[in-house]
Amino acid sequence: MQGVGPLMWTAAVSLSALACAAPQDAANELQDTFIQVHERIAPSVVSIRSLQKIQSPPENTAPNEEGGWVVSLEEPRYPGYAVLGSASGFVLDARRGIIATARSPLMGPNGTLPAAFDVEGHDRIHVMASMLGGEPTLDLLFLKMTVPVDGLQPQLTSISWGESDQLKPGSWAFLVGDPPGIDTFFTPSVLSGIPRRDCYQEDLQASYLQIARMIHPDALGGPVTDIEGAVVGMLMPRRDRPKIAPAQQIVQFALPAKIIREIAAPIIHQRSVESPWLGFSVMSREELREEIGPRALSQMSRPPVGIYIENVFEPSPAFAAGIRPGDFLTEFNGYPINSPIEFQKHFYLSGPGATVEVSTFRAGTVKKAMLTIGTRPAEVTLPTQPSADAE
Repeated sequence: MQGVGPLMWTAAVSLSALACAAPQDAANELQDTFIQVHERIAPSVVSIRSLQKIQSPPENTAPNEEGGWVVSLEEPRYPGYAVLGSASGFVLDARRGIIATARSPLMGPNGTLPAAFDVEGHDRIHVMASMLGGEPTLDLLFLKMTVPVDGLQPQLTSISWGESDQLKPGSWAFLVGDPPGIDTFFTPSVLSGIPRRDCYQEDLQASYLQIARMIHPDALGGPVTDIEGAVVGMLMPRRDRPKIAPAQQIVQFALPAKIIREIAAPIIHQRSVESPWLGFSVMSREELREEIGPRALSQMSRPPVGIYIENVFEPSPAFAAGIRPGDFLTEFNGYPINSPIEFQKHFYLSGPGATVEVSTFRAGTVKKAMLTIGTRPAEVTLPTQPSADAE
């Protein structure tokens, strides 16, 4: 079993034991594997709360006449501030104190930014954090731990990345979160669906892993791991405005680790908080082959390198430059493009406001154009929060 990790080996032994060992022994083996997954990922998972400054109450405000405990809104560790939102997250780089989480559960009304963030490690030590950058379309946020609130730095461990591309429906998936307070969240499940697209510019839902499992609402932003305890995704809010609460949703979505891993560094480098926008969505050649079939692909005029432009939004920088569905994107700012992930990396490194040169291929002809990257307009961004009248 060369190349098989220790936890995968344990799981294999556990499952094979079902055929020859007592049921109790096999169950204990599998239980031990689950415990090892939790022990491996727990030091990398954090609880996050966003904070807002408390506004002075209006004068002559009548007291609550219904009775009950009198609870101060003020957060004891942060005098003058109250909790705005909460989520889970995981540590990308323990040495530099960099954390990844979901954005919308921590934002204020209409996406307003919090005044500060509080991060609680698995050892229950608190530290303040500041925002490094984010991606509103993907609902991603990156934070950096700054000031120890309890006088100590939490003892955290960087995650190890798993290969989200290698997952199949039926693969083990472990959902992990750390809601504020005494609650914890850890549950084994299996994938019920895998992404159909690497590019999320048009159909966001098609880029997500799907897991048949209900979750704690404050586990959003937490990791999904494989049976080795390596992160293969992030638990994300639903984009399709389901009319049920997150804790009642049967299918949970997760953003694949491949996307997070590739765009984290460019977003943090640029300190970007906006979604860059050119106005087209792309497909890899493998995705195109699956979509139209190998025979149709073999008959298509296509360049030696490049990815397929599936759709173009009007109006957009791409449409104004004459880029149309059916073209191939072959170069971006001088870099050959072989996959959507390669394109997205250079795209985010450039960022909104940058002027870039793109090369496209159509019917044997290569065309170059200069485009200025814009910011994704609201009318093409799917909502991230349930509507006010959601049941």
